[in-house]
Amino acid sequence: CISCHGPEKQKAKVRLDALETVDAVDLQKLFSKIQQVVQLGEMPPEEEKQPSESEKKILKQWLDSQLTGKAAEALAEKLRRFEYGNVTSHEDLFSGKYAEATGYTLDRRWLISEFIFNEKINRLLNYHPTRTIYGTAQSVQGDSGVHWSPKTERGNKFRRTISNPYLLPEKVGVRYSSHKRLTTGHLLTMVGNAKRVAGHMSSEAIMKAHYPAMHALMKSELDHHDTLRSRERFMRTYSFLERLLNDIYGEAHEKLLPTVVRKEIPYPGPPKHSARGIQKRHDNLGFLVRFDQEDIRAILQGVATYKRTAFKVDEIREKSELDGKGRPVWAPYTEADFAEFENIIQQCETEWYREGVTDHRIINRITTMKLFYDTWDMNKLYLHVKNGNFGAPKYMPLNDAEMAVITSAIKKHRKQSDRHQQIIEKCLADWQAAFRAERESVGGADETLIATFLIELYAQIFERKPTDSELAENIKQFKLYASKLDRQKAIAKLIESLLLSTEFAYRNEFGEGEPDEHGRRMMSPRNASYALAYALTDASPDSELEKAAREGRLKTRGDYEREVRRMLKRRDRWTIIDEAVQAANINPSVTDQPIRKLRFFRDFFGYPKAMTVFKDDSRFGAGRHEPAVSRLIDEADMLVEYILEKDERVFEELLTTEKFYLYHSGDNQAMKVGSGELKKVYEYFRKFDWETWEPDDVVPHKEFMLTIWEFRKARGGDNKSLLSTLKRMMPALERHFSAGQANGMPYMKVSMGFWHGGNVLGRTGQQMRGEQVASYWNIDWKKWDYPPVQPAAIPNRKGILTHPAWLIAHAQNLETDPIHRGKWIREKLLAGTIPDVPITVDAVIPPDPHKTLRQRMEKRTGA
Repeated sequence: CISCHGPEKQKAKVRLDALETVDAVDLQKLFSKIQQVVQLGEMPPEEEKQPSESEKKILKQWLDSQLTGKAAEALAEKLRRFEYGNVTSHEDLFSGKYAEATGYTLDRRWLISEFIFNEKINRLLNYHPTRTIYGTAQSVQGDSGVHWSPKTERGNKFRRTISNPYLLPEKVGVRYSSHKRLTTGHLLTMVGNAKRVAGHMSSEAIMKAHYPAMHALMKSELDHHDTLRSRERFMRTYSFLERLLNDIYGEAHEKLLPTVVRKEIPYPGPPKHSARGIQKRHDNLGFLVRFDQEDIRAILQGVATYKRTAFKVDEIREKSELDGKGRPVWAPYTEADFAEFENIIQQCETEWYREGVTDHRIINRITTMKLFYDTWDMNKLYLHVKNGNFGAPKYMPLNDAEMAVITSAIKKHRKQSDRHQQIIEKCLADWQAAFRAERESVGGADETLIATFLIELYAQIFERKPTDSELAENIKQFKLYASKLDRQKAIAKLIESLLLSTEFAYRNEFGEGEPDEHGRRMMSPRNASYALAYALTDASPDSELEKAAREGRLKTRGDYEREVRRMLKRRDRWTIIDEAVQAANINPSVTDQPIRKLRFFRDFFGYPKAMTVFKDDSRFGAGRHEPAVSRLIDEADMLVEYILEKDERVFEELLTTEKFYLYHSGDNQAMKVGSGELKKVYEYFRKFDWETWEPDDVVPHKEFMLTIWEFRKARGGDNKSLLSTLKRMMPALERHFSAGQANGMPYMKVSMGFWHGGNVLGRTGQQMRGEQVASYWNIDWKKWDYPPVQPAAIPNRKGILTHPAWLIAHAQNLETDPIHRGKWIREKLLAGTIPDVPITVDAVIPPDPHKTLRQRMEKRTGA
């Protein structure tokens, strides 16, 4: 090393002959750098004399002994990066050097991917998502409950509360999930998820529908829950409990009631606008949904109960207030109306206080009532109350035995000034204690029933039967939980513990049976079935693969090949590719091919990262960049799927194809029809002087117009609306076809419905979005001779590395990035590595708003 890094020469300003003079911190950095270049074969240079393997070994061992702390971890951290994952030289790998080596792997666990996690959670939550695909509702895999479409696909609110702890980093590249380390944040997320999922699985409705043994285990407790709910429901109905208290105490009841302290809350006065002054009363009852619905229900029920006169009010017109233009817009209601409304408020306040409603909530309700009175049309509100079902419910006592129990408990617990809430809480606590004592007197659950319950859980969570030792261990654990908690909480706690086990978070690859002469053991058929399923899909083994494993037909190379080929041919299962893409594009990003094939190429080329790269939206109009980029990604997926389906020289085709998808649904026939409809409208009307038409001039053409989707959907459907639609369409159509174009891009910005329908539909039956996608290909979509049959040749493009999705993904926010694109090609396509920039080299390209990136790079490199 001294010949290049000694007293005479110090290449890269590194000197190794006087280490004793180097600062301790700098020395650690230097040793770490030497360790890395020696390990990766970057030093000594190829043309220089090389040390023997034994000498390298001695050097590496000495460097290891010198390094401490963070510097000691630097090499290991670097080798974990995906670009250093294949450090075996290609010459050695393909030379035959290892041809006779005994190939096998040790027993191991693989951390599951975020996609597999989604499927597991959906199974546990009994969530079976669907998507409308080409007009038919289809079951899909990979849904996380996201609400992505405003009218059709609402998602699942509870499913969205489950956070995915397995989300991989943003960095582009094919990664193996086993390399991801779980941190405290992951584990805390897992704990929260386990609590929510366990609560769902142990809920009464779910156990009754899906877990008969769990339901049987809970029978006595559930019977007690039913009884408690029935009693509580009766007592929490204010009029019911008030009547019962009157029956029990008679005249003494009033003396036991708490004293109500009135809330002094002013009326807000007429509605005002900062610029326009006093406004008229609001009359849209849709506003009610903006308030807390429990409070609104209580207010409307109070009005219905205590309104004694007709459900109407009268204004005092002579006291009208004027708006900024001097027009009468608001008048107070009569004094009689005001007095009655004040009485309603007082009656409601008394009822709510005695019921046990919090002071804060009472104040909120009274404030809301006074806001309604001054700023909303009370005639409409009263009519809504009159026509609705808001009155006090009809008194419905429980059976005599239950009423006797409730009466006895009230007499036992009611004290002076108790509100309803306090009485109810004391009674419920008494009954819960009595029921708990009753269950404890019977003894614990039968072990056979507990075992059956555990078999149910293992089938749902792990998709297998528990072993005898697992049964014994978990029966013991359940009894421990049940001794400290009520049974339902004990069940939930046991489910939590199973969800936090390594088997739920990892996929096992364990051998079984006797080892061969090389010490190898065959992977168990069950583990092999999961390895195959997860290699091609995000789901557990399908029924045929599971059956093959169970029947011993998953042991040989031929067995594996048979099942892999069968799964590769399946086209009856849809999987969500990318929820971010479908949310931005309002069309599902789905595939019926084995998802892992497509995902390999998505990870390898990294084009989905385009969604995270900011680009100036001004070129596309407000809010247009995101749907356009999501369409780019969707159509890159379509291209990969198209080439995968042909299955001929896949990588070569991807890197050299001259045909692409551009604003296309994948349905060539539908796109031809959509483009043809636009041409039909243009050819029909271009010979008329439509610019000067009046509404009646469309009458002779109405029959034709109503054969076209845009005209059928024209708002109003009258002659005026049809003419308005025509005058909006024709300028765009003239741009589409006036230069002799055979086809037009089937999107009419001013006429197609935004959410539903259109002459061209995406897979969901909704309008395709992202027409600005053409701009990324340097194509003017308004004048383009659109090819409806795709993939089609696009000018000046060759291979996926010229696809805008890939180019954006490997670009900076504000400019292109040829350096990192070149680095990607060197590392990903050529399987090489690029050394880190030497510390002595300034590789920063200087900013200069007056020069292009090319000019600034040339200035830095001296080219």
